[in-house]
Amino acid sequence: MSSLTNNVFLFIGLIILVIFIVIAIATGIFFLIKHLLKRKEEKDILYWHYQDLWLLDAFNNNDVAVYGFRGAGKDCLFAHAINLKNEKHYSNIYYNELTEVRDLKDLHVGGNSYEDFIEGKIDKFTPNFEDGAHFFISDAGVYLGCQFNKELNQNFGELPIHIALRRHLYDSHVHTNSQALNRVWDKLREQQSCFIHCLGTVNCGDYLIVSTISYTKYESALACLPPPKNPDKFDILRNGEIVERRFKVPLNALKYDSRHFKSILHHNKEELQPHERPKLIV
Repeated sequence: MSSLTNNVFLFIGLIILVIFIVIAIATGIFFLIKHLLKRKEEKDILYWHYQDLWLLDAFNNNDVAVYGFRGAGKDCLFAHAINLKNEKHYSNIYYNELTEVRDLKDLHVGGNSYEDFIEGKIDKFTPNFEDGAHFFISDAGVYLGCQFNKELNQNFGELPIHIALRRHLYDSHVHTNSQALNRVWDKLREQQSCFIHCLGTVNCGDYLIVSTISYTKYESALACLPPPKNPDKFDILRNGEIVERRFKVPLNALKYDSRHFKSILHHNKEELQPHERPKLIV
């Protein structure tokens, strides 16, 4: 009888030991998963932060061309860059409370032409922009389409001069977005040095993920070259830097009207309040 009792106690002890081992393993797995998730979250935060820093640097130091098909996130990326800068800026559409909406005809050099620069007959004019405030042209292909290159050259010859001299005049840049990269007036395109191809957006509830590829050479951007897997210095010399990038854009920070042209072309049946944002189109 005592032997049977000993066996029962031994069996119970083994069961308790197994339970403790299972609990220990489960606890270890739980904390390991928690640690890995935390590491992933920290890695994601660093990634988004790094991409935002790159975007800020790109817009601060280049005339940037953002392009992509309808709904690919062009104005969304403009708005994100504007929100990151958090400074006064100019645009042909409203982006946020720091936007001063201006007409493109304001991009001039006081009536001076290239002939005046060559002949040294410059007429001084009163500055019409603040220093450091960038100009964002949304849907540049509508306003400055390359199919009107001849007419634009004849009627708005000051605009490319203004853009060429904007860093001298106002310590800032002029940025454009359009559906096709080569749709914009060639006098603007030839002055741009950073090209961001928007590939599409993913709605994640509180935020959008905008997928892009960035280029430093126009020819590479126009050819839609994919990022090289193992780029070397010769790749960069031939094609410039080509990098796949994603940006996390908070939805509650987007205040622009994603159907802007409806408000300026249609007699609205349902009037919106000034700068009221309709349902986001993504």
